[in-house]
Amino acid sequence: MKLYIYEHCPFSARVRYVAGMLNIPLTVTCIAYDDDKTTNALIGTKQVPLLIKDDGEALAESLDIIHYFIELAQSSETIEISKAVFDWQKAAFLPLQKIGYPRWANMALPEFETDSARQTWRAKKESDELNFDALLQDTPSIANDVESLIQQAKTILKLEANQPVRLIDGAIMFSILRGFFSAPEIKWDNTVKDWMESVSVKTHVPLLK
Repeated sequence: MKLYIYEHCPFSARVRYVAGMLNIPLTVTCIAYDDDKTTNALIGTKQVPLLIKDDGEALAESLDIIHYFIELAQSSETIEISKAVFDWQKAAFLPLQKIGYPRWANMALPEFETDSARQTWRAKKESDELNFDALLQDTPSIANDVESLIQQAKTILKLEANQPVRLIDGAIMFSILRGFFSAPEIKWDNTVKDWMESVSVKTHVPLLK
C-alpha cells in the first residue's frame, strides 16, 4: 500500500502511528507542498494523507484510513476518541500552529525542499493572527502554553502508571506533540519526552526537530 503525506502534517502522522503500532507495511511518499498534481490525479483534489490500497482503492480521510488499518489487523481497537483527548486536541491545535507555522518550512522537511514550496506555505498559512515574525518573537509565551499542554498529556495518557495507551488516543496525542519539538525553547517533561522518543522509534515516524 502507498501512503502520500506531508512530513509536518499531524493527520499524516497519526495514520503512520497506527500503521506502525499495528505493524502494517506502507510505502510512504512525501509530496512537495506546492504539488497540485499528484493527489489531484488520483482523487480529484489536493489532500493528504492519501492511502492507495493494494486493490487500487483510495482513502483520503485520516480516520477512514485508521479504521481500515484496524480492520486489516483484526485489532480490537476502535476509532472512538476519548473526551479528554478530544478536548486536549482542541486546545492544542492553535499552539501547534503558532509553533509550527513559522518554523516547519525552514526545516529539512521534504515537502519544503524548493523555494516555491516554501513560498506557497507562507502565502497560505500566514495571517494577521498568525504572523510568522511576531510568532517567533512571542516564543517564550507560546512555549509556556505548550509546556502546560505537555503536562496535561502526561496525565491524560497516564504515562506514569505505565498503562497501555488506546491506539487512537495515542495517535492523536503523538501527532500533535511531535510538532512541538520544532521549538528548542520548549522544556519537556522527561516522562512525556521518553514516551515520544520510544513511540517514534516503534512507528518509524520522526519527531519534528
